Amino acid sequence: MKLRLPLNRCIGVGLVALGAGLTCEAAEQLSGQGQDRVEAVHRARVALKRVRSILRLLEKAGAAWAIMPRYRLAQLAGRMAAVRDAAVVADLGRKLARGLSGPERAVAHQLAAKKGRLTLLDAKRIRQALLREARELAAAPVPVISPVQLRGLLRRSLGRTASRFRRAAGNPMAECVHEWRKAVIVLRDQTALAARHWPQGAGAANPLLARLARQLGRRGDLVLLVGRLQRGRVTPALKFPRRSLIARLQERCEDETRTTLLRWPRLERRLTRLLAENDPGRRPS
Repeated sequence: MKLRLPLNRCIGVGLVALGAGLTCEAAEQLSGQGQDRVEAVHRARVALKRVRSILRLLEKAGAAWAIMPRYRLAQLAGRMAAVRDAAVVADLGRKLARGLSGPERAVAHQLAAKKGRLTLLDAKRIRQALLREARELAAAPVPVISPVQLRGLLRRSLGRTASRFRRAAGNPMAECVHEWRKAVIVLRDQTALAARHWPQGAGAANPLLARLARQLGRRGDLVLLVGRLQRGRVTPALKFPRRSLIARLQERCEDETRTTLLRWPRLERRLTRLLAENDPGRRPS
């Protein structure tokens, strides 16, 4: 299901219907009908991220009921995180091994051999929980949201993202940058939702946010890879090669962090202009 609000429905109705539909889509990914389990989990988690972005909009528009389902969906997505993380580490390990030789290559191959697991019973339980959430969401009270209010909500979301950036810039540790990345993803999804209603603003902002989210995603995968290397067990002969590999990957991660942090101030100014353009609620200065 595309993350797109229909033009022929009220915004509140469209948000609730889209949220319920995406939750159903996440559940169906876990049906186990001949699908690759890792890919199914990835698709389900992407759908749930989108639903949570929708629920944030509804919550900020006055729908207090949206808080708890957003929390519950985050918990359900978290139960699938180990499968996704293991798949990312294994894929990065394979790619890393191609450019290495000797003991360092052996360390990378160990990463590639690690696998996450989601049992059929776990998948069934998560799927049932998601279907319950979808039914409840479909029956939820619909808030009235005007186009002007939607644009104000997006500007508030940009302010939240900027606040997370300042925290990350002041303390560029993994968790701070990760929280900023999550805010960027939420804003990316929300501008995608609003693009048809506001093509000159949200429509132009969305691809800029999508590129930043991808860059932050690559940086996040490096952090995950380094963490697995630090926690993993290796034979005594591989301890020094592992330390050497970790040091180089940490340097790459720091470079990625600096690059993304340096990009944001200019991008924020541009996003601020875009999310103020063609707004019927604003008078010309």
